[in-house]
Amino acid sequence: MRTRTVPRPGAASLAVRDLLEGAPSPGRVVAVFPTCVYAEVAGRLVSVETSDALRLPCAVVLPDRAHSLPLAGVLPGHHVLAGHRRLHVGAVTVEVARWWAPARPRCTVPRPPGRQASATSDWDPFVLGLLGLGPGLTPAGDDLLAGLLVGLAGRPELRDPLADAVARHATGRTTWLSAELLRLAADGLAAPAVVTVADALAGHGTDDALTDAVHALLAVGHSSGPALACGLLLAAETSLAHPSDTWEAA
Repeated sequence: MRTRTVPRPGAASLAVRDLLEGAPSPGRVVAVFPTCVYAEVAGRLVSVETSDALRLPCAVVLPDRAHSLPLAGVLPGHHVLAGHRRLHVGAVTVEVARWWAPARPRCTVPRPPGRQASATSDWDPFVLGLLGLGPGLTPAGDDLLAGLLVGLAGRPELRDPLADAVARHATGRTTWLSAELLRLAADGLAAPAVVTVADALAGHGTDDALTDAVHALLAVGHSSGPALACGLLLAAETSLAHPSDTWEAA
């Protein structure tokens, strides 16, 4: 007799609401870790995470902590089905109980839909020198670029040519997972630890808050945290080197 899977409640990011509320779309599990499962659905990333995970901007968060093994038995390649407020990942079924808004820097200027992407820019050599650099599902070079994109969320005249260059060259040069995280970063979407540092560097908060945020960010992953922090610092330096009024007058 077949065992019925009892749905687990989950809190889902608004960034993936269209995937989870629409008609069922198939997908597959891309990677599995104790705190999260990364899935590809309709070409986009959906992360199923425990409550003590990183909370990516495309996450469906379970109430369970990792030590209770809520994602046990899910393996790379397992079938995924998303739709009608449910997400089936292998033998695990998650039912969306509520929605949450993913973190963005306070100063974010949204990217306009249908914007004409630049063909080339001065960012291309820089991007080509970093994309896919380093081991892992999210190479350190990509993490630096992600931090830079998030840090420039309020400077579209700097961010958009960079985002266009990343989009042009990501396919074939880095992992699919990393390319998806870079796509989200181009819209200012990142884990809370990244956004908190971006806000602190922009002057939103105290020095103590910045110190605490940096410590939390540096603890992310094996190399991701330091690389993301480098990208955020580079964004701050780039913004200072190109004052906004100078660019607007150009």
